[in-house]
Amino acid sequence: MSLEGSYTSLDRKVHNLETSLRHSLSDVSSKLSEVEDAVDQLEGIPRRVDSLEYDLREAKEETERVESDLDDRISEVDGSVDRLTTRVAALERYLRQAEGAVVVDLDEDRGGELHALTVTVNKGLAAQAGLLPDYERTRLKLAGDHLKHAREERGRHRAAVLRAAAVLATTQASDAERKAAERDFKESAPKAQQAHSRIGPLTTSAEAARQKLEADDVLRAKNAKAIEAGQRANTKLRLRLRSRLSDALSGAELLPVWFVTALGPMAPSRNANDWMDAATDVLAYRVTYQITDPVVALGTPPDGHRTSRRTAWHQELTRELRRWG
Repeated sequence: MSLEGSYTSLDRKVHNLETSLRHSLSDVSSKLSEVEDAVDQLEGIPRRVDSLEYDLREAKEETERVESDLDDRISEVDGSVDRLTTRVAALERYLRQAEGAVVVDLDEDRGGELHALTVTVNKGLAAQAGLLPDYERTRLKLAGDHLKHAREERGRHRAAVLRAAAVLATTQASDAERKAAERDFKESAPKAQQAHSRIGPLTTSAEAARQKLEADDVLRAKNAKAIEAGQRANTKLRLRLRSRLSDALSGAELLPVWFVTALGPMAPSRNANDWMDAATDVLAYRVTYQITDPVVALGTPPDGHRTSRRTAWHQELTRELRRWG
């Protein structure tokens, strides 16, 4: 190779190296720029965090101011309500003492007709209480179903055993049918025995259940009239009490103190029907147990050891009145 050719080759290599270095330098410069941008962003984070903390502090202080202001306003409203309640009570007391003021007697029971209805209702409830509940009757009926299913299962397995035995008695050891019969016999025989072992206990349980159901059927037939009469009396009683309450609410007479104290002077705009049901229940309770307390709606709490139904009803109504009081 001539000296001129060597120079030319060297120039080309130098040129290629310069080009490669320029590309590498450009890549490094680009990455350096990205790193600088990232550093700038990182440097701005503390400032943004500080700003966010400041905004949070301001928001917390504003929330505390609003909460304090709201507490003050609630306290003012509570005070206004208390003052209004006192004034309404004083006005009502004045109206009750005014000449010609009439307080409706929601407990009125001329001739004891309403109380007689409650006696019939209680007799029906007592007759109903002596019967087995529906869930218990369902459970007892299942005892008979279990016995029936066990007998059916035993019958299926015994039939399979007999079929297999018949094949075994009439075939040779090499017959394919005999092998299937041997398999069926081995599977069905223990299953038949297991089913049979359950029959005894299930029969005892089913017989006991049958006796209880029959006794309950006899008692139901015996108490049917009392239960039906109690249900009719309960419907009649509640219709009369609800009608009396509706007339009192729509009339001009004052409601008794015990009623206003427990349920307020009128039905609420929402859930008015539920309120009427609760008020009717209270009237029914008072007439049932002949409560005449002028202030306490349910009177003196009953002795739970001797009057379990009354106690349960009293507790139920006490919970219900908390909703409206």
